[in-house]
Amino acid sequence: MEKYREIEKFRYLILAAQRQGNKILMELLREIGVTPSQAEVIRILAEKEFLTLKELGQLLICEDGSPSRLVERMVKEGLIRREKDKNDARFIRMTLSPLGKEKHLLITKAEEQMYRKMTQLYTTKEIELANRVLSKLLLDTKFEYKFEQRGFSLHHNHDRN
Repeated sequence: MEKYREIEKFRYLILAAQRQGNKILMELLREIGVTPSQAEVIRILAEKEFLTLKELGQLLICEDGSPSRLVERMVKEGLIRREKDKNDARFIRMTLSPLGKEKHLLITKAEEQMYRKMTQLYTTKEIELANRVLSKLLLDTKFEYKFEQRGFSLHHNHDRN
């Protein structure tokens, strides 16, 4: 296993960085009263209103599969409203409630705080390099589609060395 020591370290660095980033975000969101998963749903619905549950699930990175339990909890908390599709009553579409819209503004500010902290740690070139390195891992996966649908390309003229 010695020959894989660096890649093993890389794997654990990805895991630890994700956990640390989530911890920082959770602390910022605690005052707002939402979880990181709820914040992601709110951000998506603020950008793309009137999504079906399936459409939302195709965009979420925080959840695998159907986000039905997450959405149900958010409806009960008054963050999301469900509405029948105006063109096809078989479909239920989701939109932010007035409370969800208020939370969106606070979430955006919390995320900006987190991003400011990160720009103090990393240069733009370091962020771009990390994005290129991590993007390679996600090419040709379900995450590539999710990123593209959210306006992020994972293609950076990767060299295949």
